[in-house]
Amino acid sequence: MASDDPKQQLMGEAAVEKVRTLLGHFRSAMVMTTAPSGEIHVRPWGLQGKAEDFDGTLWFFADARGRAVKEIGNGAPVQLILQSDDKNSYMHLLGRASLSSDRAKIEELFSVFMKTWFPEGKNDKNLRLVRFDADGGSFWDSPGGMVQVLGAFVKTLVTGKEGKGGEMGDLAL
Repeated sequence: MASDDPKQQLMGEAAVEKVRTLLGHFRSAMVMTTAPSGEIHVRPWGLQGKAEDFDGTLWFFADARGRAVKEIGNGAPVQLILQSDDKNSYMHLLGRASLSSDRAKIEELFSVFMKTWFPEGKNDKNLRLVRFDADGGSFWDSPGGMVQVLGAFVKTLVTGKEGKGGEMGDLAL
């Protein structure tokens, strides 16, 4: 059965704008790194900054003692998986991560909530700023939420044809 929901191919500014829109739905990302042995490691990290400021770069704080900081320091490939079941939005981003010592960015992004993991605050010896530069990815989104998904379901029941439950596409940043 042919889909009524063709996959979008977003590039450049259109892709950046789509990511900005979707980022507002997520508070954290599952960050995947690959060790030199090929073993994949995954951990949740909180997104830092404002979605509307996205220009291709995302920021995270990480603990210097963690495996991710060592892997990123060694140039490990990095992928992000973002999910919001409440908003029916999902995104997968591929890119490059690096450690940053940008004090102005640390000052801008650090919040008192981060003291949970870094009790000494912005000057905690274990605090590391991670810069993620997105190259591309994929998204799945139902802007109408469950109402849109249920409408697609009813259409399928009534007409026997596939309903449009949302949009999906590839991103090239």
